[in-house]
Amino acid sequence: MNIGAAATASGLDINKMVNTIVEAEKAPKEARINQQRDNIDVSISAYGKLKSSLDEMKYMMSDFRRNHTMSSRTVSSDNSDVLTASASHEAIPGKYSVKVEQLAQSHKIVSGTFDEDDKMGAGKLAISLGASSFNVEIPEDESKIIDVVRLINRHPSNSGVMASVIKDDVGARLVLSADKSGEQNNIKVRVDAPIASTLQKFGFNRNNEINSMSEMQAAGDAKVVIDGLAVVTSDTNVIEDAIKGVDLNLVALSDNADGKESKKDVLVDVAYDRNAVGGAVEQFVNAYNQFFDVSRELGKFDPETQEKGPLVGDSIIRTVDNQLRAAFSSPIEGAPETVKTLSELGITSTMAGRLEIDYDILDKQLEQNFADVGEFFGSRDGFARKIEDLIHAHTGITGSIKGRQNSLNEQVMRLNTDQSNLDRRMESVQKRAHDQFTAMDNAMGQMKSQLNSMMSMMPQ
Repeated sequence: MNIGAAATASGLDINKMVNTIVEAEKAPKEARINQQRDNIDVSISAYGKLKSSLDEMKYMMSDFRRNHTMSSRTVSSDNSDVLTASASHEAIPGKYSVKVEQLAQSHKIVSGTFDEDDKMGAGKLAISLGASSFNVEIPEDESKIIDVVRLINRHPSNSGVMASVIKDDVGARLVLSADKSGEQNNIKVRVDAPIASTLQKFGFNRNNEINSMSEMQAAGDAKVVIDGLAVVTSDTNVIEDAIKGVDLNLVALSDNADGKESKKDVLVDVAYDRNAVGGAVEQFVNAYNQFFDVSRELGKFDPETQEKGPLVGDSIIRTVDNQLRAAFSSPIEGAPETVKTLSELGITSTMAGRLEIDYDILDKQLEQNFADVGEFFGSRDGFARKIEDLIHAHTGITGSIKGRQNSLNEQVMRLNTDQSNLDRRMESVQKRAHDQFTAMDNAMGQMKSQLNSMMSMMPQ
């Protein structure tokens, strides 16, 4: 950086000379800082790759444990037009016959006709849905039907009654619909208004013989018969846990569209999801092999080419690998007798150190001991929890890898401080050198002036 003009008295380029001196002192120090920073960046990136490969296994183990991945069930319906089904890991495999006799439906009532432009006058509607209720105050100046609809729908205590208006050739009608299905969710409306008020058209109580409004659709529960014996009802079209661990989603009645009874009930088939569990085992093996490849690449050393990875000799790689191998070969305490180690699932280590699967053994275990496989992985102190905790000790916020990353980040901060200090020192060196060269230039200018003066006094 130039901080002054080039000298004119001596003919020297002071800025160039100063910059040369500063660069000569600064360059080697800055090069060392940059080299150290580059080395640290490589190490931070390497630890990031190592952590990512381990976390993939950790998250997978967490999924196995929390979502019961290794105890998956399949469920099918042979008539999805009537019902579909979903099953949890608790579902008991078997075939179940289900007849849908009734669908749940919500209550809907409609008023008689009236002129939609007429004001109905002041009054109050006490509306209830099941056990909840709210009162709608209707002022004189907001008593048109559209006003009543808005007051009902926007009421802060409205528990699920939706108001609307339909029009036909005769006039307008108020429709009240429940947003909840089931027999217990009936709509009631009690009117507090003058006898002659149009609001009197909105009274309804299904227990009364005479009502101002009429029922468009009765509130009803869903009803199914399971295996010809068990009658199950629900206030929604989802029957939960009538079959252990299975939810039945009702779509239509078991009768055909033409009203004739179906010749057969819907068959719901619950089974162990062996394909899903086998695929999950493959994912785990692939995740470990990916970690193995990453760790070998990061920690490699070729004695012939002297090529080495950024984490060569790092103790974390050896520690994690040794701990994982020990966990893979150790039996799980409390696991079923049929499956206590990975090897009993056909998962073993190759000579190179990767994992491989003997599919004959795995398929046999999934066929004969499916529930035991799920318990081996997913029990409270099972294999998945063991591996998850082991990895977390290294990749967690207080883990060994995080500790190394924090240490490296601190080194980067120190290097940044060193760079700032170096820049400040070089500014001082530059100013000092410039001042010295300027003083020398001034002295040379004075000497030159004196010499010229002496030469002018000598006889020609």
